[in-house]
Parts: sequence; C-alpha cells; structure tokens
Amino acid sequence: MTRVAMLSPKVIALIFLSVFTTTGILTRLHAAAPTRPSTFHIEKQWNIGGAGGWGHLILDQTTHSLYIPRTDRLMVIDIETGKVSGEVPGFVNARDIALDNTGKFGYVTDLTDGTAGFVRIFDRVSLKLLAAIPVGLNPDAIAFDPTTKTIFAFNTSAHSVSIIDSATSQVVATIALPGRPGSVISDDRGAIFVAMKGLDQIIRIDTAARKISAAWPLAPCIGPGGLAIDRTNRQLFSACENHKVITVHADTGRITSIGEVTEGAGDIRFDPRHHLLFIANGSGTLTIFRGNLAGRFTKIQELNTLPGAQALAINTENATAYLATARFGQRTGITSEELRYRPTPVAGSFAVLVVGRRTTTP
Repeated sequence: MTRVAMLSPKVIALIFLSVFTTTGILTRLHAAAPTRPSTFHIEKQWNIGGAGGWGHLILDQTTHSLYIPRTDRLMVIDIETGKVSGEVPGFVNARDIALDNTGKFGYVTDLTDGTAGFVRIFDRVSLKLLAAIPVGLNPDAIAFDPTTKTIFAFNTSAHSVSIIDSATSQVVATIALPGRPGSVISDDRGAIFVAMKGLDQIIRIDTAARKISAAWPLAPCIGPGGLAIDRTNRQLFSACENHKVITVHADTGRITSIGEVTEGAGDIRFDPRHHLLFIANGSGTLTIFRGNLAGRFTKIQELNTLPGAQALAINTENATAYLATARFGQRTGITSEELRYRPTPVAGSFAVLVVGRRTTTP
C-alpha cells in the first residue's frame, strides 16, 4: 500500500480532474486563491524521482534532514540543498517514522505484506538498520514518548498499540484499542493522543500507566484525520472528513471549531514559533491558519499546490512547509478494474514542494 492508495474516492476524482483536464498546471504552482493578500508561495520544487510510494514526513531541524519513507527504503533529503543525502534500505512497505530525543535513533513502521508487522530501528548518523522488532498487524502511526523513553507503534488491523522500550528494543506491553487507530501525537509530557476516525473520537493514552485515560467524542467533527498539537497552550488540532477544523483541549477534551478545510485533508502541522497551522489537502491545496495568544485562529490562505500533496512537514525556524507528491497517471498493464482506474504515481516523478513566506507584503 502506498500513500496514494489511501486517498478517498472524492479526492481521486479531483486528482484526475486536475491532472487530465487542467491545462498549464505547472504555471498554477505559484498561484493562490486566498481571501486576503498572499503570504505564502511555492519557492522551489525538488524533483527527487526514484521508485516507490511515500509515507509520512518528519524533519530533524538540527541536522536539516527531511526523512521520507519510500516503500522499500527510507530516503533522507538535505533541506539546505534539496538533494538526497542518504538512504536506509531494508524495508518492505515503510509507513511512518519517529525520532528519539537523543539525536541517535529513528523508528519506522513497516507493515510488510500484511502478514507481519515490524518497527525497524536505524542509526541516524550511519543510516544503518540496527534491529527489527515484531509488532502487531499493519503498524502505521508511531510516536516516541520522551518521559518514559518508549516507542508506541499503532497496529491498524490488530486494533492495538505495541509499546517498545528504547533501552532494550523489546515490546514490553500491548494495549487494546476500541477501533482502528489513525494519526497520533505526543504531548511530550506523558500522554499520547490518537485519532479514532471510525469512532469520531480522540483517545488519550497515559504512557507511564500504559492505559487509555480518556476518550472524547468530537462532534461536530466527523472522521478526524491528522493530529497536531500546541504543547504550550495544550491545544490539539484535527481536520475532519466533513471539512471541519477543530481544536481539542488536551486536558479536558473541550471542542472548539476554528474553521473549514477543502477536500482530502491529510497531514496537519502546528508551528508554535509563528502560531501557524498548516493542513495539506489531497485535492491540491495547503490551508494555513494563524492563531493569536488567546488561542483563536483565522484562515489566512488557501494556497494551490499539486493534487495528492497530503504528506507534510514544517520547519519552525522559518515557517517553511515541505509537501511530497508526484504526477499521477492511469495503470496501463493487466490489472483489476478497480486498480486500473486508481491514480498511480508516474515513475520517476516524485517531488517535494517547498512553501515559504514572501519577503515583502504585497
């Protein structure tokens, strides 16, 4: 399974509409349709290429390294040059990545062929695989908890989370979940939050007690997707399938609606330094909200990107966003009718869009 296979039917239709019926799409890369003067624009497009799909992105700002799971390997891009600085081979279907707080190790979920699941540990300096830890079926989202020095790998098919001790690289506990886990985020203070899309809930896990400590319904949000967090103000953020964008207080579960988003909301990231919330949409836009000290948010821009650009990382030093996508085509080989009409990345077309702020106000 690649990132593309996770797109909804509506988003797939929008991708085809954008790719096959819109002329001059490359000239639209720098266009925006905000209700206010434009603030962000696409500064660069790094044409990376290479085979394979892609999973979730994560940026190590201290080393300027952007990590991208690329199916059978982990790709590392130097954000100062836009070039591939290294790769970690040895995966089957890499999905998500977490980094520890020592700067030494990274942890990647590998759901393989669906019959076994692993968390693979790699050295962030040598880019060598160090261990493969068996977990539950189809592990996807993953988080590192700095308070307990443990890794939480969420198994989508097994409806569970495997807890790994970073000192021993062993699974020390497994927690049953009430449904299929989606996106996760740590507050770095002993709690991990999980979006339960099928239940329209967020659950909170106590990392020390290794148990679920709260479950909060999210109405008016239906189908919570990605998660982000403002750790200072204790605000969680999620973009929903019904286009709502909400905040959830990380201690009380109180829900506040802050706006709406376009079709196909994917990854969501919060920049605490600049009080900005970024939401990458598979339909080909990047939605940006600005918050104030009171925790209220206003949509400032809806930037046109490219169809399928749902994978997102941000640099909080300069409010720069990185989005992964590719050109999409139609399968031409012998395959099922369902797969034939599902967009598939054109070989060698994988790219990263770099979105930054304008140096002057228009």
